[in-house]
Amino acid sequence: MGGITVRDELAVEARVFARYLVRTEPAPELVARYADAMTALFPEPPAPADAALVRFACDRPWSVPFLDAASGLVAPSSRLRAKILVMAAILETTPALADEFLPRNEVPLAALAVRLAGAGLAAVGYALGGFVLLPVARRSRG
Repeated sequence: MGGITVRDELAVEARVFARYLVRTEPAPELVARYADAMTALFPEPPAPADAALVRFACDRPWSVPFLDAASGLVAPSSRLRAKILVMAAILETTPALADEFLPRNEVPLAALAVRLAGAGLAAVGYALGGFVLLPVARRSRG
């Protein structure tokens, strides 16, 4: 009755972060690549608050955009941000998913302005929600 291994936890993280970034389930080889990267890049356990934040995000995938936005502003070197960035790098360098990270076809200037304003408002909303969630997530036990 082995229980959950570190590799299992990393697989959950990979799936949660991939769905957040590209809204699709990652292939098993991408999950394995993420686990290998995490093992190599972060051999030491995270600080308790960082571990709690990652656990909270993985247990509640809806919270990831909020926690990512707020962490980007107040804790850019947090383990959560690092893990999301590593997953983004893995996805971006995967040929089948590279198009998700490339610029779209040309957009008229007015449409671009509307999109940018919408994205800016969404980012502010996510950050504000994340500011509320961060203290809760850092103290959570999972």
